[in-house]
Amino acid sequence: MLRVLPIAGVVGTCVALTGCASTLDTVTSRTFRSSPFDTTVKMVRPEDPLVVLRANPPRSGDDRAKAMLRLQEPLTNGGSQADQDEMIDTLARAATSDPSPVLRLSAIEALARFQDQRAAGVLMLAYQNAHGRSEDATVPTARVPGARPPLAVPTGFAPDTVTTIRCRVVESLGRGGRPETIAFLASIAGSSAPGQGPEGSEDRDVRLAAVRGLGQCRHPEAVTALAQVMTAEHGKDAAVVGRAHDGLVNLTGQRIPADPARWNQVVQAGATVVPEPNVVDRAVNWVLGPP
Repeated sequence: MLRVLPIAGVVGTCVALTGCASTLDTVTSRTFRSSPFDTTVKMVRPEDPLVVLRANPPRSGDDRAKAMLRLQEPLTNGGSQADQDEMIDTLARAATSDPSPVLRLSAIEALARFQDQRAAGVLMLAYQNAHGRSEDATVPTARVPGARPPLAVPTGFAPDTVTTIRCRVVESLGRGGRPETIAFLASIAGSSAPGQGPEGSEDRDVRLAAVRGLGQCRHPEAVTALAQVMTAEHGKDAAVVGRAHDGLVNLTGQRIPADPARWNQVVQAGATVVPEPNVVDRAVNWVLGPP
């Protein structure tokens, strides 16, 4: 009892400092049961993410995923170019080829915060590899003379997991807002049938995420892409049109209804992208309601 009371007090403090969800996940974990004091200390003062991600032998997947979520870009936070290159390489491997979807998603989330121009390329590759398939998987067969060679079998993540990874990637690309990603996002957002765009772009959830991503890219090319999506989907998919309209209003600041003809006029006149709305702007737009 004497041992439990101080731990309970510290845990209560952690709940106040770090939030209920993450704290409850920790105190109900196997690590907490086996080493409560060390785990509690790490809750209050987490390890340096660089130390965790460099550990050899590698730490548990849970530790690495949490470290990626805490990771800040080394070069913009006092780190060296060597640190930057190492973390880009670590995150690239995790985002594009790790067998754990949790680690892939954590790496994608970390890359979304990086300003490094390599991050966008890694994220696009993560989209293409989201299926998680392994080319080396085969069906084991008995070694019988004259037997047929092993057959390749479908491998990879479940469809819902693939969709989640792809949605997270395109949303992360939008948050990065780099000009070179606009064409990639537009190819997904404008594809409503198989074969029209990158693999998975026929998935409606992925398309909606790509449209949302375009709405965060503050470049005139994104305005053009969103207007094209609105024109193509007008009268077909109200959700896609609505997301495209939200993005157009956000990028241009023009409160024009979701009318493709009027937005195409804006594009032809040379759309100007306004700075990202602040809290006051968002509050005013909320009060005014949709155009």
